[in-house]
Amino acid sequence: MKKIISILFLLINLSSFSQNKETIAIPKGVVYKYCDPKTLEKAKKLISDNLSNNSDFKLLKSNLIIGPVLWKTFKDNENIQKIEGGKVQFHVDNLVLDGKISQTIDDSKIIWNEFKKEVSGEYTIRKANEKELQYYWSVISFDIEEPLLIVETKDHNYILNLLRKDLTLLWLDEAPRADVLLDNSNSAVVQYQNGQVIDSVSKGIKETKLEKVVFLNSDAELIENSSLEDLKLIIEKTEKIFDDLFKTSEKPGKIMVQFELKKKKNEITFAVRDDLDLDLMKEFEKKVNGEIYPKSKKNPIGIQLIFKVNSLNDTQ
Repeated sequence: MKKIISILFLLINLSSFSQNKETIAIPKGVVYKYCDPKTLEKAKKLISDNLSNNSDFKLLKSNLIIGPVLWKTFKDNENIQKIEGGKVQFHVDNLVLDGKISQTIDDSKIIWNEFKKEVSGEYTIRKANEKELQYYWSVISFDIEEPLLIVETKDHNYILNLLRKDLTLLWLDEAPRADVLLDNSNSAVVQYQNGQVIDSVSKGIKETKLEKVVFLNSDAELIENSSLEDLKLIIEKTEKIFDDLFKTSEKPGKIMVQFELKKKKNEITFAVRDDLDLDLMKEFEKKVNGEIYPKSKKNPIGIQLIFKVNSLNDTQ
């Protein structure tokens, strides 16, 4: 009887979740993961509270990424220029996109306070539309997970992506407004590739290779704590393991390997998306973790390697 009651209770809850969940149109090729409605509403309230209260920073943590579009606005900001280090360069094919990542909670507060000035008037908090998802997907390399919310003002649409586990802000960016660029028929036509507005999207060809390298520190920090030879060694070792395992794999997918090089012990984390061969992925993790990599000379530095397996570019 207990099992029957439990199953019935589960079915009722699943039905309730399905009925209350606000679904949105997802562009083709974009992987989007919903969260439960209560978590989404809690995230909205947290954003609203942090925007209206000068002493409320519960939304923040030490690391906060400013995406490339918002960084174009913020890079010349006098207060944000006081933040030392944290320069991020997104290396995508032949394009380099600049961004910023805070490394202390005080730096995150500086960024948030400047963002609040941008949202000083009326605003609404809503889910992203197709064009905003298309842009965000063109910049990041992994599945989009809620809470992903848009703070919409009269002239701007800001992207806020929170971590589901603790509702802290991971990514802050701005999506180009679709109604700004119109074709001759006055219909909104905005396409993005690697975070840039373009006339047509190039999907490329399906390939298995190292797609991009993302350095999570400034050039000065990298020079101070590592060397070109060490960074090159990390990339080459990991790329060889990847090539040996995935070169002939037919299952498509993306892999992120993030190295946090420390003075005593390095940390390596992995993330995957799409229909990747998980048996190969387990072996990949085992071999990468089994390698000996150079450590940081003093302060931690980060590097991300993004691999694609039998996949098109991120704009697919």
